[in-house]
Amino acid sequence: MGLKLIDLNVFSGSNEVFRTAVGGYWEILSSSAGEQIDPVYYYASENSDDDTAPPNPFLSSVTENTDLQERISEDVIIPNYKFPVRIVGDEDTIKSDDHWRIIFMGGTFAGVNYNGIYTGSVYDNYSFEYDLPYAAQDAKYILDSDSLDNVAQLTYEYNHYLPRYQDYIKNLDSELLIPNMYLFKMYQTYAGNNPINETIANFVTLEGTYELADSLLDTVEEEIDTEGNIINMEDSEIYQYLTASIVRTTLSASTQTQIKNILQNIMFDTNAIKADNYTDMDDGKNNIPFYVSFNFDHQSDSDTDKTFFSYMNEAEYIPKFLKTLKETFSNEITLKPTNQTFAVESSYFSGSTDVSTNTYMVNTLNQSYRAVDYLDMLQYGYRNYTSMTNNCFFMGTENTGRVAAMDPSGSYRYRNSVSSLTVINSVVEHLEDISNFNIESLTDLYDLSAKYSETLAYRIEKIGGPPTGDSQTPNVLQNFWFINSNKFTEGNEFYDSQIKYNQDYTYNVYAYVLVVGSKYKFSNLALTRQIGSTAISATDLDTGVETETEYNCLEFYDPTSRTQVSVEQLSQLAADNYLLLAADSVSGDRAVNTFATNAQIVSENRYNADFYLNYEPSIKLIEIPIFSKTLRAMDNPANQINVIPYQIMDASQKIGYTLYYEIFNDTAIYPTTITADDVKIKSDYLYAKDLLGTNYLDQESISKQQYIEVYRLDKKPAAITDFQNNLILTIDLYDPKSLSRKSVEDFIQKVKTNTQYYYLFRMLNEQRVPGHLTEIYEAQLINDGGYTYSIFNVLFEEDLEEEIFVNPSKLFKKIFHITPNLSQLTLLTDEVDYSEPAYTQLGNMGVGDADDLIWGKQFKIRLTSKKTGKKIDLNFTYNLESN
Repeated sequence: MGLKLIDLNVFSGSNEVFRTAVGGYWEILSSSAGEQIDPVYYYASENSDDDTAPPNPFLSSVTENTDLQERISEDVIIPNYKFPVRIVGDEDTIKSDDHWRIIFMGGTFAGVNYNGIYTGSVYDNYSFEYDLPYAAQDAKYILDSDSLDNVAQLTYEYNHYLPRYQDYIKNLDSELLIPNMYLFKMYQTYAGNNPINETIANFVTLEGTYELADSLLDTVEEEIDTEGNIINMEDSEIYQYLTASIVRTTLSASTQTQIKNILQNIMFDTNAIKADNYTDMDDGKNNIPFYVSFNFDHQSDSDTDKTFFSYMNEAEYIPKFLKTLKETFSNEITLKPTNQTFAVESSYFSGSTDVSTNTYMVNTLNQSYRAVDYLDMLQYGYRNYTSMTNNCFFMGTENTGRVAAMDPSGSYRYRNSVSSLTVINSVVEHLEDISNFNIESLTDLYDLSAKYSETLAYRIEKIGGPPTGDSQTPNVLQNFWFINSNKFTEGNEFYDSQIKYNQDYTYNVYAYVLVVGSKYKFSNLALTRQIGSTAISATDLDTGVETETEYNCLEFYDPTSRTQVSVEQLSQLAADNYLLLAADSVSGDRAVNTFATNAQIVSENRYNADFYLNYEPSIKLIEIPIFSKTLRAMDNPANQINVIPYQIMDASQKIGYTLYYEIFNDTAIYPTTITADDVKIKSDYLYAKDLLGTNYLDQESISKQQYIEVYRLDKKPAAITDFQNNLILTIDLYDPKSLSRKSVEDFIQKVKTNTQYYYLFRMLNEQRVPGHLTEIYEAQLINDGGYTYSIFNVLFEEDLEEEIFVNPSKLFKKIFHITPNLSQLTLLTDEVDYSEPAYTQLGNMGVGDADDLIWGKQFKIRLTSKKTGKKIDLNFTYNLESN
């Protein structure tokens, strides 16, 4: 899914009025695909024709004198320059000097209002392009979806049913106290070799009471099947830890408080991402009962270069950067993000299961993103070398960079200052490099190409629990921050085990995109006014013929000042001014005009304007939402039941059903639902698993069979939902004697004779997730003169469908009504004798005074369908009758 984020200053009709006058802007157009943006190139750019004129009819040409480019100030670290621009007006459309001034400054001339094409405001341009991933479920609706190379999947895995563990975490007051699978992997990789945060050590080892923390993800090979699942869960270390150790061991109040603080933000810096505890998490994930997984395979086309990441990485600034990024966008420090608004054109393919083609869609909407100046952020880190917050944890063991980023006392002041300053110097040198950023003309300034962008980091925001406060704000439980290193794409699946069973969690994913844009303004506007004219003679050196050309004597002045004082021109040095150094065409001698300044010029062009273009590079770090999903972890549906009906062969009037729990069928779709709760469970499950209703379920129930539901109706159902509210019995399969669950059960019930009954059965697992429905069993116990026998018929769901007849037609008169014109209905009574009986005068009365009467003539009306193009002809005749 492609995004074009266009700065609002780059649109026609924006406050940047000069851009609209000369081109180099976007405009929104309607197309068959939707609202999209279209370019109008700067008139002098390579995308325009050679004879293209500025869009503004009063302008003739625009030129720059970059030979006069100069640095504006040496007091700021960002390179900043200016150069003069000369505008020539069109003498055929401009009426006077006053008209020329109003064209630039705005006002009314000859009854016409002008908005002006010049302002001294500061403008920016951070327009760039970005790719968003398709959601995995949405991608399934798109034909040839396998060819999509940018798909994100947020789902969950349910590996083991541990009721004691689930009950334990259900009652915790914070998800942050739930075991974290990355901490297990960290212990497995580093325990005994590297220093580990003391609070984390107390959390994982249960205050030092559990000595096998480094082996929680270890498993004996015989306990693993071919798919990597634990067969004998009860014999594993993780089982003992989760079902016994953490349940029996209460963490100290101080450890709980500290854990709930530092795990609010978990950082994955360069070392964490390239380390085994992140990239090798796949090796132990099947030991964890359940977790959310996010496929982080996202890479925008603009991220092929990692220039600014390399500057931070070489300076060992990554931990400090992530922490400052967290504090900035969490509004924890004085440096706060501001809103940056773009017109966002999104283009994507849309499809559906019943359509054989994809639809290309384009939409353009204004959208605001949070952004911060990147250099301001670096300078903040340089000035604030001590840690302002401690509500975060760098995944992995302690090292110098992480400890320095978390330093609250200033012990690592030198290291933090040096790394910050090193990055700042690298960035400034990069901007000074003419190949990286330079504007040498308005063609460069008004170029519509996307600016350089680079994704530096990602954040996953986890929201859960009911909303709180008067504004019902959702609770942000955790944030996970990832640096976008070169190693990141190799191990980019993220897991979150700190969740509770069957509870909704929303995960919002953000990218932090660095964009190298520009800031610019126009200044020192000077317009010309005519102060006279002169003829200048010149001799052609080849022919010796002397010619005389009429020139305008002009003076530059400041149109923004009240007195409109004269000012020197900007685009030409005094040394090049003809009036200051006029050459004698005969002798070649040069004489200085002592009465002129560089404000007065002679020119063939009647109307001129000078101003400076002031510019500097600017770098924004913009927060782009790239994905969001709400899901819950739950068990898979239970298997189907096999049913064998029978009759009790005595006078008890009982029938029975033997119910067998069938083996797992991996070619079945999600079970048909009965109740509204079933529909909710189905919707949650399919959405969380990114499945369509037609997809086969390839994962069987983790918890065992536990209950059989028996539904019965006394009349034939019209739909499966008719069984709702007709549950007559729930059979518990748990056998307390054997401490196991039966796989075969008999259901016996006494019924009335000569009465039809309709039975439906389904299995629920231990967590009451419903399984597949059986067929509907139509049962009847016939009493035939004292002889009793049973009849069982099987009805399938499709047998319940009855053809519904509807009348699709409408009365014709309800659609439209055709009536003659009044001139056709006028009664003509000139020949009527009112003294005679009425019936004798019918022949003397006429109808209609129109020149062409319709009576007895045939007419045709043709109806054409807008949708199908089919046509219907209606032929009718108007007859005049008398009774």
